[in-house]
Amino acid sequence: MQPADLEAVAALTKRADPFGWTLRNFSDALAAGNTLTVIEEEGAAAGIAAVMHVIDECELLEIAIDPDRQGRGLGKRLLEEAMRLARANGAVRMFLEVRESNARARKMYTSHGFEQTGRRKNYYPTAEGREDAVLMTASLA
Repeated sequence: MQPADLEAVAALTKRADPFGWTLRNFSDALAAGNTLTVIEEEGAAAGIAAVMHVIDECELLEIAIDPDRQGRGLGKRLLEEAMRLARANGAVRMFLEVRESNARARKMYTSHGFEQTGRRKNYYPTAEGREDAVLMTASLA
């Protein structure tokens, strides 16, 4: 990801999740040296993944696919690329949090070796209040 991509990925994320990352979140993550990967389709940003590395572990901080492009395997491709880059950067384990209600994402993560390792009560905001985050971990070794 380049600084020129910031506005496009922030807008994409807002369409995918009204409570998702903002332009400032992406700008800060880029400045901090996190790995931000953009997947493009037809010359436009179709998805974004942000990964923070700490020694030999990493955390998938954000992943979003444009709602108009969901259901076509782009999320799977983006996750696989994020995991590949994490391995290349020396990570042996990846962590993430996912909304409890996001069964589709949880199924994708499970199919890529993630296992549920915990829960954060009332972590995510919703239109009606809050919902739990499911914590998941995968070995990258």
